[in-house]
Amino acid sequence: MADLSLKNISVVGGCAVVQAVVTAVSLGEAEFVQAIYRDTYLAKRAVALDVPRSKLPFYPLDKQTKTLLRQMPSAMWVVSTSAAHGEDLAMTATSVTVPAAARGMMCFNVGHSSAFYAGLGGVGAGVRLFALSTRQKDIAERYVTRAALGKEDRTRVEEECMVAASCTIEHTEDVQDHHIVLTKIDGVKVPEKDEEGLMPLVWQHGKLITES
Repeated sequence: MADLSLKNISVVGGCAVVQAVVTAVSLGEAEFVQAIYRDTYLAKRAVALDVPRSKLPFYPLDKQTKTLLRQMPSAMWVVSTSAAHGEDLAMTATSVTVPAAARGMMCFNVGHSSAFYAGLGGVGAGVRLFALSTRQKDIAERYVTRAALGKEDRTRVEEECMVAASCTIEHTEDVQDHHIVLTKIDGVKVPEKDEEGLMPLVWQHGKLITES
């Protein structure tokens, strides 16, 4: 259970986008926590998190709690766009989500201090979101600190990803040091794979998971 401090509610695309700050987390009397992502590939990567009873509940949201939450698996994405001056930009992201109540929408966050944010357009601008595969670990690592998308990497991102979504920015919101971007999906493409058993690239326990 998490206690939230409500900050703002916006109506976008027929759904409510709720912005809140987590103020406390309580795990009750659980002996351990298991994170299960239903109806997604992450359902195959359920993770058991050992939590000694003496450490519960966590209140307030301290360093130990944050460490626990960061153990949850996250899919790795690359978000790309074309800046106003024509340069292709990219960034690695784990914040990409598909809001359950907003059909045909995707959301991601970008830090205000990043070069990608400096070149990102506003409402109406186009972006592409690529769910990375285990073959693309080097790309995921490269675009954590780099923004300019090279031609070779652009080709690899398009051909080796699990799925690609072309989107248009519908709404943006600044929250603390991040920019929340809500997009409308214009099209989805699943590239043909020449390698059986290729899996999505996942970040967990502070590292990229490249094996199922």
